[in-house]
Amino acid sequence: MRRVNIDSVMVVVLSVCLLACHFSIFLQFFPNRYGYLGHDYAFFLPALVDGFCWFKVNGLWAVPWFTPSFSGGALNYIDLQRAFYTLPQFLGFVFEPVTVLRITFGAFSIVGYVGFYLLLRQAFRLGSQAALLGACLFLFNGFYAHRMIVGHFGASPFMLLPVVALVLMRPLPLGNKECRRRFVLDVIIGGLLFAYMVQTWFALLMIPGILAVISVGMLHGLLLGGQGNFWRRLAGAGVAGMLFSASKLVATAYLMGNFDRSGYLLPGTASFPDAFGLMVRSLFISPVFDPDRMRALTHVQWFLDRHEWEFGVTPVPLLILVVGAIVGIFRRRDARVLGPWTWPQWGQSAVLAAIVVLPAALNTYIPEWNQFLKQVPFVKSSSALIRWFFIPLPLVIVASALMVDRLSCWRKYRTGIVMVCIAGVVWLNAVTDRGFYHRQFYDPRPMASAFRQVASGAKTPRIRYISAYLDGNGRFGIAPVAPNDMFVQGGSPMLSYDPFFGYRHELFPLGALHPGPVMDVREGQLNIKNPACYVWPEANRCLPGGHFTVDHESDARAFVNYRPFGFSMPMVQKIANLVNILSLALAMLWLTVTAIGSGIRRLNNRRIL
Repeated sequence: MRRVNIDSVMVVVLSVCLLACHFSIFLQFFPNRYGYLGHDYAFFLPALVDGFCWFKVNGLWAVPWFTPSFSGGALNYIDLQRAFYTLPQFLGFVFEPVTVLRITFGAFSIVGYVGFYLLLRQAFRLGSQAALLGACLFLFNGFYAHRMIVGHFGASPFMLLPVVALVLMRPLPLGNKECRRRFVLDVIIGGLLFAYMVQTWFALLMIPGILAVISVGMLHGLLLGGQGNFWRRLAGAGVAGMLFSASKLVATAYLMGNFDRSGYLLPGTASFPDAFGLMVRSLFISPVFDPDRMRALTHVQWFLDRHEWEFGVTPVPLLILVVGAIVGIFRRRDARVLGPWTWPQWGQSAVLAAIVVLPAALNTYIPEWNQFLKQVPFVKSSSALIRWFFIPLPLVIVASALMVDRLSCWRKYRTGIVMVCIAGVVWLNAVTDRGFYHRQFYDPRPMASAFRQVASGAKTPRIRYISAYLDGNGRFGIAPVAPNDMFVQGGSPMLSYDPFFGYRHELFPLGALHPGPVMDVREGQLNIKNPACYVWPEANRCLPGGHFTVDHESDARAFVNYRPFGFSMPMVQKIANLVNILSLALAMLWLTVTAIGSGIRRLNNRRIL
């Protein structure tokens, strides 16, 4: 018992030290040394304050379907880039924007670290030392930290993937009743986590995220069996997640049906081996040590800067895997790391290998292959598929932790190996040059000031006019710095920074929108768009990008004052809204009743003892 307590104390102490190191390295970018944030916070920070404005006027229960703050009337809840029903926005009802960023970054870092540790301990049954190493590697993965720094704030759910994997793979208890209760619990938790991802920017990466979980699940099945339970829980969680987010999924399907984003080129390397080598380099080497790969793609339309290439978990897990494989080859008794395989297992391993190499295949440019990809739903709307490189990342970490735990020849030196590897990971992250992120330029102070004014009641949210930016040639364009900040001054930018309408707003239906008061009338149309027309044009008898008309002036006035206005939905959307609410209510009721029942049983057991 004393041994267990000592191990537990050591795990806690080391975990606190690792998290402290992680925060000291990365929190300095919220803001950076010059007081600025990553450039993509030019979208997410105004969206955060815009969500607070809606909350201040309407409270929590009114759904913010649309917002007048951007593009003369834009999407809110429906936009996959927006995240109203998430932790950051709820924090944004109380705290200033930069404080929200710091709390969110820290919270998801801790969840990812603890989740990966428990995944290795409970699902893969590894020792505490190997699990600690795996959790450390995942904590310092480059994908999460650098995307959060640069402004891809919706990347935070990436750190939920080990928690999803845990609830899908952890052993089910004995006894039919307890087994069924745990199964339902795991399905509901998994579904809620999937639904949370849908509410954020990470919805755009749901497919590679699920593939990453599946790859870990297949490795778990190859080593420990029980894949049937994994697949059943995954299917159940997937269905539950769709029910819990049915409203947004259906609305997004309507929206995407009205806009075609398939016109962007898909870049790639000249051959599959080049793409696979590019993926390996991205997984294990920071771009600062390997900058040439940022120019390795052909058929490029948009340059992919350094933050798009940050995936690295340092060379440490690669070194572990290479040395472990060599040791396994020369020491037959260490073949028990994988054990003898049957033909079905070989088939499963082939599928697993296909998932691992899929990102490399997607990033190979062959004209015929590229033409096929541009016909695949979801993929065809992308402008690059480099982000799919994170698929093997959790699998690589799990495999390296398995090597450390299972190789018998390392048993005597395991503590030293783990400590050296952890020290190496922390040191490599500490010495990496991140001047690129210190040179980011978005100023968060206007949004912080706006938050304080709205929170104190000194400013009432309202859009009074449409603002515009003229470039050097006298043409309307997107302001190069802070294009979305204008709404706090009462102006909705005519061309705001909104990736949905294209990186240069090339898909935006400008229509009759023009600089000037929102109630300006031209040919019976007000100078403010009816955003319901983007999503449900038939139900609202308009075209995508249509304006409020003089007949709906009262709706337009409610809209520009951040209040709900009247619009129509098709019956399918209404049913999806109802299903969403009822399924969440039933899930919360089941969790509450189960928690109360579990508490009563524990209390009775204590009385018996």
